[in-house]
Amino acid sequence: MVVPTVFEFLLGNFPFSAEVQSICMALQGAMIIRNGINKDGKLDWFHAFAKGIIIAYGGALFTPLWMGRPTPMLTNDVSMASCILAYIIVNCMPLDMGYNIAGLFPTRLIVVMGSQLFRTMGIIKFVSIAYTALKDSPSVYYPTPIFGPILNAAILGNMGSFFALGFDGHLKGGMPLPFQNGLFIASLYHFTINDKDGKIGELFRFVLDPAVEASGLSHTEFVTIFASVFMQTWAILKMPDFIGPSFNPFNPFGVLSYFRRTPVQGVKKKVVLAKSEILTNQDNAGVATNVENQKKKKRKKKKSKKKKD
Repeated sequence: MVVPTVFEFLLGNFPFSAEVQSICMALQGAMIIRNGINKDGKLDWFHAFAKGIIIAYGGALFTPLWMGRPTPMLTNDVSMASCILAYIIVNCMPLDMGYNIAGLFPTRLIVVMGSQLFRTMGIIKFVSIAYTALKDSPSVYYPTPIFGPILNAAILGNMGSFFALGFDGHLKGGMPLPFQNGLFIASLYHFTINDKDGKIGELFRFVLDPAVEASGLSHTEFVTIFASVFMQTWAILKMPDFIGPSFNPFNPFGVLSYFRRTPVQGVKKKVVLAKSEILTNQDNAGVATNVENQKKKKRKKKKSKKKKD
């Protein structure tokens, strides 16, 4: 059945799921470095390798430290092995065969989908980790810890950029999309699944219950699938083959303006080009006229001299 198969993918419940997600993340990081800071191939191999690890697995490296837990990069060999394999594929194969294959649209699409599945599962996992650690000590104002579980997951997608770009470098353009995305998905999951006694959780489940019952899924499965679909959709639309890197799902007006302005901008460019061509033609015509007038004057002078002689 197609639907169960799609659901299994969106839930991360398929054979070798962890391995697929890990290699996709590692390939994405290696390609970002190869196409960016190392596009001229001048970086030392270890510099490029380490930079790719930070870009791909910065969240998994540093975020667990907030909860006093070991990083999966050290407790699980799959992640580091994936980084080594990805570096070899992207940088070391003869005739750049691996790099060229990784740059093809089908490969890039698979990598984006696998990477986004990794990020979705990571957000949900880090919400659960923080909730488990903090659930017995909520504030006096609300029966469920709110900010700890949500922020722990939201920070996950930003640690690599904080490390690579610095605090100001990552935030100078406002709240980054990974932060917006993390807050949205983490809040949805945390309040729906973990907030059993609070009014916010009751409201979330009240709104989602009709869809959950119609789907035949549990609340956890439904929210996970929704989060996964959301993550997959915006990442695919951000690919240069579609809307492009400027796309932001939290800015619907920007999406509308993209579809609204793109044709108009094309028309404006044509109008500007047409005007410049007209002006250029007018200038050329003016120059030609001046040259012709000067020639006529010279002819008249020559004729008048001949008559005098």
